[in-house]
Amino acid sequence: MKNGTFLAALIALTVAAPAQNQPDLASTTAATNVRQLITKPLDESQRTVLKGNTHPLARWQHDVGSAPSSLPMERMLLVLKRSAEQQIALRELLDSQQDKFSPNYHKWLTPDAFGKQFGASDLDIQVVNNWLQTHGFRVAQVSHGRTIIEFSGTAAQVQQAFGTAIHQVHREGTTALGQTPAIRRSRWLWRQ
Repeated sequence: MKNGTFLAALIALTVAAPAQNQPDLASTTAATNVRQLITKPLDESQRTVLKGNTHPLARWQHDVGSAPSSLPMERMLLVLKRSAEQQIALRELLDSQQDKFSPNYHKWLTPDAFGKQFGASDLDIQVVNNWLQTHGFRVAQVSHGRTIIEFSGTAAQVQQAFGTAIHQVHREGTTALGQTPAIRRSRWLWRQ
């Protein structure tokens, strides 16, 4: 079987409620220059559907059944969304880097500097990594830009954590994997 396994979970970190039992923000937030966005304790009973993440070929016409629960799901990517303030500041920086009269003209950021300014806070990354690990996933790395977490696990872990089944799909001589239905993630990771 040709394995085109991937699962992209776009998870927005935009909850705004008082933190409970969270480490002191003063030292950690200073390390990344961004505010913590996950401030609410996890309540996995509150879930919402993440729309637009199912591959177009993962339809019932192409479905050949559930993938084995022990199927390894390697190198999945969890993409973290910037806050509205970060997105505005990034747009302003990008515009100023192209403006010949700006002091930022052609002054590029390193990936690490970009992550410290426009990525997730240390605490937010820690919270998400801990959540992944409590569901049995192995966290491989966090991107330098601090917006992507690479992790691995099994189809059963994906189903349990994200509320979606992994199915095999076959089309034009190729068998691949896709999630059906759309991923359901905890509301603490999303504010609509």
